[in-house]
Amino acid sequence: MAFQPGDKSMLEGYIKAARPLEEMFSVKGKVALVPGGSSGLGFDIALRLLQGGAKVVVASNCETERDAAMPLFEDLGFGDRVRYFFCDVRVEEQVEKLVAFTTETYGGLDILINSAAIWNYAHLNDLPKEDLELVMDTNVNGAFYLVKYVSRWMIEHSVRGKMVLIASNSPWMPYPVFGGYSHYASSKGAVCALATQAAKEFKRYGIMVNAVAPGGMVTPGAAGNLASERIPEEKQDEFYDELMVWQTDGQQPVDEVAIIAYALATPMGDGITGETVVADSGASHNIFRFQPAIDQYPPED
Repeated sequence: MAFQPGDKSMLEGYIKAARPLEEMFSVKGKVALVPGGSSGLGFDIALRLLQGGAKVVVASNCETERDAAMPLFEDLGFGDRVRYFFCDVRVEEQVEKLVAFTTETYGGLDILINSAAIWNYAHLNDLPKEDLELVMDTNVNGAFYLVKYVSRWMIEHSVRGKMVLIASNSPWMPYPVFGGYSHYASSKGAVCALATQAAKEFKRYGIMVNAVAPGGMVTPGAAGNLASERIPEEKQDEFYDELMVWQTDGQQPVDEVAIIAYALATPMGDGITGETVVADSGASHNIFRFQPAIDQYPPED
């Protein structure tokens, strides 16, 4: 029977299928894993997940960050729903143990939001092999290991889970003005591709995989982000001079990005998979509060 104009039955079906909005925004009762969650964006993401009602395992390879972050979660009253696990995501065996710890501690695993990453500055023609390998091992291999073991557990236990990988707008928006991020941008481009390919593999299991691509933010990692110590000192100084030439209008708030990652981990993200959600406050479209003055740039000879 064809539906006729004014037939209410289809609209009534929409009403029955519409879940309460409070459920759509909630992660209550879920178990989330946040590598990189002891500092910066990852900390803010873990905070939002805890506020939303999830149990959270925070992981990092820095005990100093742990000592700063975990008491703050406890002071906020989340001590019974958050745990820490030391993990270097570059080491596959440690990632496997991290996933096992999460599932054994809280009895499940519904959400992965990976914020573990590392970077530094060096021009491509000066880039030391060690810096390239460190960035790729952490940002790319680490993400692969996490997706591998989290998806394996979700599939084995029929969990229709969510994975969110923190990427960057740097793969298509090269910066700083005169470069220096080629290894980092390449690694984050790989993260975007990983999200799409993993989504392709896991859709049939009900697992949704996406990436979030922010722009520059004020985080402890960014504040301490320096030129490679392996390049000559004069090249480091030259790089810092170049960093003074800005093409954007400042740093976006960390929580603007954290809340997007959070949203993708809730039922609001049920219809999104394989995407890179650009959350850079318009920078990718050259949308800024102001444009740089010409005299900010070095004069031509």
